[in-house]
Amino acid sequence: MGDSFSDANPLPGAELAAFVAAVESGSIQGSAEALDLTQSAATKRVQSLERRLSGELLVRGAHGTRPTELGLAIYPLAKRALEALAEVGRAADQQARAGARMLRLSASLTTGEFLVPGWLGEFRTLRPDVQAQLEVVNSSAVAKRVADGVADVGFVEGRDQLESFQKLTVAHDRLLVVVAAGHRWSRRRSVAAAELAAEPYFTRERLSGTREVVEGAMTGLGLTLSPALELASLQSLKRTIAHGGYTIISALTIEAEQRAGSLVGIPIRGLELGRELQAIRRPGRRRPEAASALWAWLEQRTSAARAVPAPGRSSGTSPGQLR
Repeated sequence: MGDSFSDANPLPGAELAAFVAAVESGSIQGSAEALDLTQSAATKRVQSLERRLSGELLVRGAHGTRPTELGLAIYPLAKRALEALAEVGRAADQQARAGARMLRLSASLTTGEFLVPGWLGEFRTLRPDVQAQLEVVNSSAVAKRVADGVADVGFVEGRDQLESFQKLTVAHDRLLVVVAAGHRWSRRRSVAAAELAAEPYFTRERLSGTREVVEGAMTGLGLTLSPALELASLQSLKRTIAHGGYTIISALTIEAEQRAGSLVGIPIRGLELGRELQAIRRPGRRRPEAASALWAWLEQRTSAARAVPAPGRSSGTSPGQLR
């Protein structure tokens, strides 16, 4: 009795291929040449298939081989099976190519709303085939998504523990006290940290990278700011301070309002709230080709930006904005 086969132990495609090639070429030598095998290897594959099917499939003769009655019966089925296996391979290849073009990104609010979209637009002029998906959440959530493999590349703005990630500084940023143009501080060149407690303070939600930087800086001065309102949206913060109070957010996020004259950014006297905005990814992880290409592009872009002096660098500057 030959080797058993079943759904759990199907006939090997390599053996079927050797048999089909022998029938179509009329010889074992022809089968070997078609499959780039030695004649011995082709013979062993056909013999293994014969043992599995408990019958002779080919009659060997001086002038080549011809299929037996069993061989004639299974040849069309074997041919269709090989075509189906080839279709599986093509489908897998198509999926792999599509996956290589996919780019899953997660970004904090500052980077995700004001920097990453522009970078992606520029990157896609070089790689129009890339299909990017960008999720905007707070920095802690970005780090978790990258750690869990949900995002291929993340962009963060806080001071989370990032030792487990590969990091790339992609921009520099500065946090400012931001007030409406009519606020009593709006014409001042700076504001003292001790004055901040006297005004309503509106801030981002807990786990926000911006808020973590502010709270860390205030703690270093022995101060605590008690929020009058916590909001998860930068736009909501900017609308809220139109009626009084202040927030502390990135200079990058108020550039349009400053040009329009509706908001004013003010440094905190004696306190430099500069920070690095970073791209992160898991080290050593197999990732889509598009994600590797984006990382290489960011490396090249930031290296070029560092090599060029930035005259008139404003309170918030990004390598992605340098010309």
